[in-house]
Amino acid sequence: MNVFRKLRSRFLYAALSVAALSLPRSAYCEKPIRFAEGLVQLLRNNAKILESKGQILSYEALQTEAAATDLPALSFMTWIAPIYQARGTAVASQSNFNVWGPFVHAELQVVYPIFSFGRIKDGKQAAAYAVEGVKFLHESQINKSIFEYKQLYMQIILLQRLKSVLDDAEEKMKTILASAEKLYKKGTGEVQRKDLTRLKLFALELQRFQTEWIANKKTSALALGHFLGERESLVVLESDFPKIEDATRGLEQLVASAHMTNPDLKAVAAGLQARHHQVEMEKGGFLPVLFIAGRADMNYTAMRDYQQSTYAYDPYNRNLFGLVFGAKWDLDYNTTQSKIQKAEAELQKLKAKQSEAETGVPLKIAMAMWDFEKQKAQMEISQSKYKEANKWSLSEMTAYTTGTGSAKDLIEALGAQLLTEKEMAETEFNLCIAAAKLAMEIGDQGALKSWQD
Repeated sequence: MNVFRKLRSRFLYAALSVAALSLPRSAYCEKPIRFAEGLVQLLRNNAKILESKGQILSYEALQTEAAATDLPALSFMTWIAPIYQARGTAVASQSNFNVWGPFVHAELQVVYPIFSFGRIKDGKQAAAYAVEGVKFLHESQINKSIFEYKQLYMQIILLQRLKSVLDDAEEKMKTILASAEKLYKKGTGEVQRKDLTRLKLFALELQRFQTEWIANKKTSALALGHFLGERESLVVLESDFPKIEDATRGLEQLVASAHMTNPDLKAVAAGLQARHHQVEMEKGGFLPVLFIAGRADMNYTAMRDYQQSTYAYDPYNRNLFGLVFGAKWDLDYNTTQSKIQKAEAELQKLKAKQSEAETGVPLKIAMAMWDFEKQKAQMEISQSKYKEANKWSLSEMTAYTTGTGSAKDLIEALGAQLLTEKEMAETEFNLCIAAAKLAMEIGDQGALKSWQD
């Protein structure tokens, strides 16, 4: 069985395949990094975090647009055009196409909504809650990315631990093989050919594990670099797992804490408010918007005579100004009703999400807490197993070097020690991951105290 295969995760393979296709050969050199440095890099460079940050900017633009709906809307247009000369009055005129000059026109319009029966207010509140919700989703993405970062980071620490386990086993095998070969050459019968073969096969198996370790190490280092937005492999400087608190709070306390800190729950609550105000805003489409508007038209050209009479229409040299009170009413009932139905459908979707979250989040927290408790118990068991396996291997090594033991018993003892050392390192890794998962489900990444910046 491949003792290192469990180290590989789905996102680690994905990161390797994407990065390996685009990176130059020089990218496979390793760059050292500490956890706190990587955390800063994660927040600055991670693609998923940057994407969610871009969503905030998009919704803030919509909020800016909504905030402008109760402000005066100004529009200004001007143009200049050539026009031939014409002299006269509204009764008679004479044109001269041999003389041309400029005709200048400008118009300014101001519309100020003064009452919308709550429609503008609901639109602004819907936009504000939408921005709040997408900010919580951004926090949620950061929360998940930090958890994945911890997984990648601790996988490399686990590989470093397993490397020391393999090196120690290889060193012991070299000593045992050297002693066994000497005894075999003496021909005393203490070491038989089959014993020496068993030892050599076990040593070759350790070499195979070392080869796989190198491949896993390169994969993990490159995946970590990709996750942090680097074009080169990263190697962690810490060699130990973080210290995890022995005691955890009760399930009810953890669930209560999640309602205060879990960004997904906050995002759903903000989204519900946004959708509720959107429904009310769309319902306001059945009512008019009252407004005050002003308009000014300015015209001038020397190619026409100014008409003195008020009753004469003069589009060339007369300036018009006006102030009105009015109402704008969209009478398309079907379009307004469809907008209301769409908004209500989105509101129902979020209500369903909220209902699922009210039971789903406590379930996830409970599962994470129980897994954490399980890993703590398994950690104690693994430590006890390692102590017993270590005693066994020392006993068999002593017996074999003194000629009273067998190679088969020695290989079984060394194999048991190797597996229990590996199991202890993996259990400590699983304990750290369980603590990080519990922190993610609560929405509080402070569970790994020794890793706080």
